[in-house]
Amino acid sequence: MYRRRRPAREAITFSFDSFLDVVANVIGIIVRLILVAWVGARSYAPAMQQPDSPPTKARELPAPSPVSDPVTDELDALRLRLADARLRLLEQLGCLELTEQRSHDYRADLETLRAQHRTLDAQVKQLRADLAGKGVATQLSVASAGELKKRAAEILKQIHALEAEPPRTHLLRYDTPISRAVHADEMFFECRRGRVTYIDLSTFLQEVRGRMEDNAATLKTQWQVTGTTSPSGAFRLRYTVEREKTALDGSGPVGGNFRYGLSEWTVEPLAEDRGEPIEVALTENSEFRRLVDRVDPQITVVTFWVYEDSFELFRRLRDHLYERDVEVAGRPLMAGASIAASRHGTASRGQ
Repeated sequence: MYRRRRPAREAITFSFDSFLDVVANVIGIIVRLILVAWVGARSYAPAMQQPDSPPTKARELPAPSPVSDPVTDELDALRLRLADARLRLLEQLGCLELTEQRSHDYRADLETLRAQHRTLDAQVKQLRADLAGKGVATQLSVASAGELKKRAAEILKQIHALEAEPPRTHLLRYDTPISRAVHADEMFFECRRGRVTYIDLSTFLQEVRGRMEDNAATLKTQWQVTGTTSPSGAFRLRYTVEREKTALDGSGPVGGNFRYGLSEWTVEPLAEDRGEPIEVALTENSEFRRLVDRVDPQITVVTFWVYEDSFELFRRLRDHLYERDVEVAGRPLMAGASIAASRHGTASRGQ
């Protein structure tokens, strides 16, 4: 019978790669054993005693020598370098603060020097101006003697001419100092604190007359009515309209026919600083001149309410009106008194 023959096995040939793998594995195992032995040696501390040592004394073992660790050495070196860098940084910061302080001091010194420079500059300019003025004065003082004599002769000539002129006199004509009660139209002025102020009394009284009908309706139930006019100029007027009592009137007013009229009035100022001073009042375009220059001396009297601090003002205004033949009346007042009148008072007296 025919048998099939098995193929012969191939011979195993030598492989260099397989050899290297075996060598590497062996070396790796050896290295691992060495590391395990080294770690165990570091953690091992012998505790045995020598047999010949006395039992009361322990045998002193030498201290294990520190093992050099490259990572620890590197960290120590880095710490030293960091500490050194910190020291140098602190030194630099100290130098920077010192530099800034010196810079601040230098700026302050610079500002002080600038201020001193401005002061010295102003003093130099002032000295130059003084020297220039003294120079002009020196030039004027060094005028020639002939020019001075010429000026002196001209001045003497003017003096002789003035002496030759007749003396200038201001003639004032005063009427006989006899006063009479005023029964004509009056124009009122206030003389106070050296100022003259116009009192528009005619406008005030005209407004009071326009309100009489309303006041009459109120007076049917009361004896008097007090009111205030609208401002005119620097004043306004406070007035009282009063009902006359008759024998038929009892304890209180009743309606019917009755007589009434303006019983009293008071001028109230609206401003503390008012009027014109004498230097302005006597000029041609002043308010005082504008009012009195159109006064008719035959029908109008000018009345001045004069406070005790303005009699000199009153005299000068009176003299100006006397030159125009205008009749003047003066009513003196004490300080703090009001300009007022009533139907029981006295009339102005003109001269």
